[in-house]
Amino acid sequence: MRGKLFFVSPTGSGWEEGPYLRRHFLKLFRRKSGTVHLRPGAMPPEAVRRAVQQFGVGKVVEILRIGYDGTVDDIPIIVEIIDIGKEGFTGKVINVEREIIEGHSHKTLVYARRGGGVIEFRYDDGDIKEILESRDDEELAEARDVAALTEVLSALEVDDPVLVAYYDRKHRGTVNVEGRILSKEADGTTFTLRIEKINNIELEKKIEQRFNIERDLVIDISLV
Repeated sequence: MRGKLFFVSPTGSGWEEGPYLRRHFLKLFRRKSGTVHLRPGAMPPEAVRRAVQQFGVGKVVEILRIGYDGTVDDIPIIVEIIDIGKEGFTGKVINVEREIIEGHSHKTLVYARRGGGVIEFRYDDGDIKEILESRDDEELAEARDVAALTEVLSALEVDDPVLVAYYDRKHRGTVNVEGRILSKEADGTTFTLRIEKINNIELEKKIEQRFNIERDLVIDISLV
């Protein structure tokens, strides 16, 4: 006859068989109902709930999250809120860099760093540092200083490595591109950039893009 293994009960009630001990052991690691584990610097669940409800369904928001190691994402996730519930909300990812890269390629490309689709967020996830409504093109146009941007461009030389931030109207998001200036035009506001990175993602195939500071809603130009 095969023997059974018995263990001292953690409840102090005597001896119990293995499966019962396993059940008690696992309880130690289960999340208690109502317990929220906030990562340092994260918004409380109620603050996330209020912000999402104020934005409402259909709004595009930028969400900055905190990783397991406490590191804050360098680039926010841009999502359109498509559903709001009692426990959380659903966002459709607006993957700006992926759409731009695929728009310049004849192949279907997949980037592990930025997936697409839909994300389910819980208010008590405890990893949201900031959630802001994505600024639209009119607001950005009013806030930027075109004269200052033109002055920066005039000081730059061809082949200078630069970081250019601009608002992409088609994809409804702010894009950061990094590359080298290929040419500047006499009007002082138009230049061509050989793009090597989009939102910190290095491109396998470089892209040449012409920018006009006024028409293309360039927000910032800086030397790398």
